Amino acid sequence: MTELNKYRSVDETELRQDLSQRWIIERGLIAAAEIIFDVTDHILAAHYSVYSETYEDSLEKLNENKVISDSLYNQLRGLGGFRNILVHRYLGIDIANVAQNFQKGLKTFPQFAQEILVWLDSQRTV
Repeated sequence: MTELNKYRSVDETELRQDLSQRWIIERGLIAAAEIIFDVTDHILAAHYSVYSETYEDSLEKLNENKVISDSLYNQLRGLGGFRNILVHRYLGIDIANVAQNFQKGLKTFPQFAQEILVWLDSQRTV
C-alpha cells in the first residue's frame, strides 16, 4: 500500500494521459486483489475447511464466518470481477473504472488488513 499511496493524487485524466502511471496503478491493484484473495482462501481452508470456486464466493464466505464485517464485504464485492478484467483484459479496460477502484482500494485494502489482524488476534484467545 505504501507504493500505491504514492499515486493517490492520480486521477482519471492522468491515467488516460500517462501510460506508465496507468500500468503502475493497474499492476498494484492486481497485486492487492491477489493478496486479498490468497489470504481469504487460506483462512477459509485452514480454519473453516471451506474451498470457494470464485473470488466473490470467497469474500461472501469470509463475511458469513464473521472474519470481515458486512460493511467491508459490501465494499469488496466486485473485486474478483475487476481483478479478472485487469488480468485478462475482458472487454477492454475502462479507465474511469480503474480510477474509481484505485481510490476505493486506497481505503478498502488497509481496512481489509486491519480486520484480518483483529480476527487473527481473536483466534489467539480461542
